[in-house]
Amino acid sequence: MGIIANLDKRNARRQAKKIGAWLKDRGVDVRFEKELAAVLHREDAAFSLEEIDRATDALVILGGDGTMIRAYRQLNRKKIPLLGINLGGLGFLTEVRLNDADRALEDLLRDKLIVQKRNTLDGFCRRKGKDTKTFTAINDIVIGKGGLARVIHMEAFVDDDYLTSYMADGIIVATPTGSTAYSLSAQGPIISPETDAFLLNPICPHTLTNRPIIFGGRRIIRIKIMTTPDGTYLTVDGQIGFPLQSGDEVVVQKGRRQLHLLTAPGFSYYGILRSKLNWGGRSHYRLTKKKK
Repeated sequence: MGIIANLDKRNARRQAKKIGAWLKDRGVDVRFEKELAAVLHREDAAFSLEEIDRATDALVILGGDGTMIRAYRQLNRKKIPLLGINLGGLGFLTEVRLNDADRALEDLLRDKLIVQKRNTLDGFCRRKGKDTKTFTAINDIVIGKGGLARVIHMEAFVDDDYLTSYMADGIIVATPTGSTAYSLSAQGPIISPETDAFLLNPICPHTLTNRPIIFGGRRIIRIKIMTTPDGTYLTVDGQIGFPLQSGDEVVVQKGRRQLHLLTAPGFSYYGILRSKLNWGGRSHYRLTKKKK
């Protein structure tokens, strides 16, 4: 079993050492990612992510959603199941709390965890008739401007059908998983993760009737950059990006591969929403008939 940790997190080293020992006591062959192995002084169990990818049946990730997304991006075997243990922060993908880690690992060894498949987005940038810069996103693909207070002029197409023109600070194309990320802050809707769909959400549009739109998973979205200020970037999951120019086209569609998440039996996405977004629960009360 492979273990990856975000070493910037306060509890990462201690928890990785604890989980590694817990697994070893149960006869599990543990492989630490090289950087993590170095700080734990476990050079005997140090492996590159590529080596872990080839040789393990599951990957335990200690950190937040960004850590999981970063790990997934580097995996060649995209179907390897990932178990995310949250070390603080919001964490919609790394949904196992530290207090529940032992139980989740026990269920993993007993093959009781459920694999939940999440859709991704594939895309590319077309510049002067040539396709360049291919990318895959778990959460979202964002066209956004830099520090200059100037809007971007864009035209959007669904398949080959013209949708509308946007004058906005940018556009977010998000998966159902990504609907609770940047898009949520931009007043976008929440989409249940099993839904075969994705959404387009303009960022601060100058036309107030420009609203977020949800599309079926078979659609292809094409966004043409008409005019753009310097410093306009396309970013993928907030982790990688490159500058855009006027005339560029960004093409996005449902990804060919899925993210495979390990979740506990009885997992409730709606319970996660209530917990992470601090929604108030409905009061439990008993209805009684009024006496005449």
